[in-house]
Amino acid sequence: MRHPAVIALALFVHSFLPAGLEAAPFRTSILPILTKAGCNAGACHGAATGQGGFRLSLLGYDPVQDHENLTRELGGRRIDVTQPEASLILRKASGQVEHEGGRKLRRDSRGYDLLKAWIAAGAPYGSPDLQVARIDVEPDDTLLEGTNRTVALRTKAFLSDGTSQDVTEIALYTSNDDAIAEVSKTGLVTSVGRGLASIMVRHSGQVAAARVAVPLGESLAPTPEWTPLSFIDKHLFAELARMRVPASPMSGDAEFLRRAHLDLTGLLPRPEVARSFLSSPPSVAKRLSVINELVDSESFIDFWTMKLADLFLLNGKSEPADAYYSWLRGQVASRVPYDQLVRALLTAKGELTKVGPANFSTLANDPRDFSEHVARMFLGSQVACARCHAHPSDRWTQEDYHQFAAYFARLRHEDGLVQIAARGEVDHPKTGKPVSPKPLGGSAAIPDPAADRRAALAEWMISPDNSRFSSAFVNRVWKHLFGRGLVEPVDDMRPTNPPTHPELLEALAADFSKHRYDLRHLIREIVSSRAYQLTSATRGVNRWDDRLYSHAYAKELPAAVFADAVAQVTGVPDTFEGYPAGTRAVQLFTPATISPELDVLGRCLRKGPCDGSAGGGGGLARALHLINGSTINDKLTGGIMESLRDLPSGDVVEELYCRALTRPPRPEEYDEWKGVLDQAPERFEAAQDLLWTLLNSREFGMNH
Repeated sequence: MRHPAVIALALFVHSFLPAGLEAAPFRTSILPILTKAGCNAGACHGAATGQGGFRLSLLGYDPVQDHENLTRELGGRRIDVTQPEASLILRKASGQVEHEGGRKLRRDSRGYDLLKAWIAAGAPYGSPDLQVARIDVEPDDTLLEGTNRTVALRTKAFLSDGTSQDVTEIALYTSNDDAIAEVSKTGLVTSVGRGLASIMVRHSGQVAAARVAVPLGESLAPTPEWTPLSFIDKHLFAELARMRVPASPMSGDAEFLRRAHLDLTGLLPRPEVARSFLSSPPSVAKRLSVINELVDSESFIDFWTMKLADLFLLNGKSEPADAYYSWLRGQVASRVPYDQLVRALLTAKGELTKVGPANFSTLANDPRDFSEHVARMFLGSQVACARCHAHPSDRWTQEDYHQFAAYFARLRHEDGLVQIAARGEVDHPKTGKPVSPKPLGGSAAIPDPAADRRAALAEWMISPDNSRFSSAFVNRVWKHLFGRGLVEPVDDMRPTNPPTHPELLEALAADFSKHRYDLRHLIREIVSSRAYQLTSATRGVNRWDDRLYSHAYAKELPAAVFADAVAQVTGVPDTFEGYPAGTRAVQLFTPATISPELDVLGRCLRKGPCDGSAGGGGGLARALHLINGSTINDKLTGGIMESLRDLPSGDVVEELYCRALTRPPRPEEYDEWKGVLDQAPERFEAAQDLLWTLLNSREFGMNH
């Protein structure tokens, strides 16, 4: 502690400082200066062991300890309240004495003056309860009409005592795409390219973001093709107009039919279905009829059971996994609302072989690990960083993290049984004391200390007031159908990673909640939109678009879908040990099922998120396998090929194109292959070559 005489002297000195430089609270004003200067970055004093004998918490997540280290450690040698300018913290930061990190503060900067005034006033911490509750940045969405244009961001901090202050100069700014927009240390944004970018703003543990848009085109004339079919189209086409990007035309019937079948059921249209659909005049009504038929099909149930099993990391090859899968498929088949399905997962207990959803609780033994799974799956939030320190790009603190984990502190699973213990807590790593359960960004009371805490969490999680829950799931479904999430990555939904179309995501989430979390309604709404039904062929500047949805994005077929498609086209089914004949790859309970074919194709192993890289296969190994391996080559004899032996060459070409690509061959394709088959010494081998070529084509291997 400082002697009272020293403090009095400091106050006397402070009285001579320029007006407007009153001593600021350490947590809300001084610590952000150090953060902006990079002093507490991971490469500097914010490293785990600090630098040069001086340690600060990473990005200021522990302000109390930072204040102690700065003002009290080593006899307080880093500050001098009697001669503030002689303080080591100022002299090193301003480059007056040797500093390995170089100059961090100019002597003529406001940050330097504020830090000096604070030291002169005795380096107070300020009110222990005072903190920044939130920050706002303006403008939060800007359109810059070309490159080399600028906009100045203004950042305001709102404090817990009801006051606010302009923190533009001491906030920290980062662009998520420097090729589109650069940002200066003071928040001046300059457009350097065209597209969408966001600026992350950080101050005193709070984060915000500003979207910056630079039109891709110079001008855009409206066309009749932009007539919206749903609220989805209104949002997307409004943004396309703002960004001056032309939308591609509607897809043809063949393109739509194939895309919808693969996206909704993981199957190709049967040849007779394709021919019937393509033979009738194009119309919105007939497409809606197909969509309704698909969402009501058994194949839809199988496919979306697999999609949810991927999300929930359903794994294992034992009886419990069988029970879990059977329960999950029953939920999809019975049209159980998604919120009720999640409630069951979060609160289930009992024998793993009898209570399918109880298996969800076996994802992790530690409540912290388990809480990370829950946050990622149901809130689209990556919270692991907050386990050790405040999240660098989100609002979560160590306390937030451990309070969320506390919901699962009494969860036990052993000897094939999931149950709730009478005791169990999660301790805060700094204080060593138990923390009370609290949801991420919300509050939920536990009515009875002996009650299952998970029930309170589930109520908060699935509440219609918790838009993050519905937004996270809507975003996942959107990514599956469009190939890219409105927020990308889908597991990283945070203020500093805003959606490409914020109003659309909000509207979709609200619609999903309004319709009682009905998966089929959500899918039907999206697939019925004009935006979903655009062709993948590009035109004009929209060939550069990878996030505005001006055209359909090609998506590689997942391993199970690709394997099933090959089996469907060739008429030669795969066999899986322990499963009845005719079982599709998407119907396998877990990835523990032995299948070298699916492994090399890159199936999701469900040991981690399945939204990105699927697994250990794929890439070059997959390509070589498809050229030389058994997946295709072993299916070129038998099946459909035997039934085509006696057909005319033209009919063979027509049939194989329809089965593989859901379209008739183009005239040049028809003529070339008919000629090959007619002139081949062994016509059957030539037909096999045609089938092999189709199955190895990019058009077959992609959903477009």
